[in-house]
This record gives sequence, C-alpha cells and structure tokens, in this order.
Amino acid sequence: MFSEKIKSLDLRSIGIIKPKGVPGSSFTAIGVGLFVAFGGVLFGYDTGTIGGIIAMPQWLKTFSTGFTDVFGNPAITAAQSSLIVSILSAGTFFGALGAAPLADFRGRKLALIISLCVFCFGVVLQTASSTIPLFVAGRFFAGFGVGLISALSKLLNRLFILALLISSSSPLPIRNRP
Repeated sequence: MFSEKIKSLDLRSIGIIKPKGVPGSSFTAIGVGLFVAFGGVLFGYDTGTIGGIIAMPQWLKTFSTGFTDVFGNPAITAAQSSLIVSILSAGTFFGALGAAPLADFRGRKLALIISLCVFCFGVVLQTASSTIPLFVAGRFFAGFGVGLISALSKLLNRLFILALLISSSSPLPIRNRP
C-alpha cells in the first residue's frame, strides 16, 4: 500500500514542479530552503574537523612557529592549539549577540545571506592563511557567521523558524494555497 502511494507521487504533486498556469518558480523556494538548511551543517562540520586538521603533519609544517614535539617534528604549543580550537566558539558567541539587531535592521532573509557570507569570508581567510594569526582570524569570522546563523534560526524555535522561513519564501502552489 505504501509503495503504491510512492508510485503515485510525481514531482508536480510534491511541489518540485509548479502546477501549469501558475506564475512563480519552484526553483527559488527550493534554493532558499537548501540555502537556509545548510546553516545547520556549518557549526558541526567546522567543530568536528579542526581537531584532525591541526594534527596533520603538513598543516603543522606550515603553521609551526618553531616549536617541536619530543620527536623533533614541527608542532604548535598547547596555547596555540587551544586558541585555534576555541576561537570559533568565541566568534559564535559574538555572532549570536549580533543576530537579532542584524535581523531587525536588514530582515531575516537578508540577515541569513549576510551570515553565510561572513562564514564564507572566514573560510577564505583560513584557506589563504599561512600563519596562525590569520588562521585564527578566519576561525573567528567563521564562528561569527555560524553564531549569526544559529541565532537567526533559533529566534523562536529552530525547526519552526526554519520551516517558517522556507515556507514564507515559497510560491503559493508549494504552500498548498489556491
């Protein structure tokens, strides 16, 4: 019975393709939905990968400030390691504080776009860096962007606000309104 329902679904019935004769584009709604939902991935991915990145021999060779481990290999100090890991959370804190004023000043949709641009700017700084200070600045800006995104999507309730934003930017046929 369930498989029959799945077979009867087509792209038009689930809103991927708009009904004939209705103005608007489903692509815009789907794009905004994906754009907004991507914000939830940023913090977990960035936090989860940094431990492996700062342990990579090539990264240590590039960013070492002359400190070596007990085997004579390039390394970073514990203070540098803790700064690199924790500065993302500091940026997240300040980003969360700035989210509400930004949303009030620019609107929620534009604030989310600005937030992702700030995150991308931080990623570019991290990618282009060859010294720890620039890498730390990139981590801070990435964290600032993640904080903005997290707070913007949690203004009322994370899932409710995300669903509200996605549905409010959808054309009428996708929202199941005549």
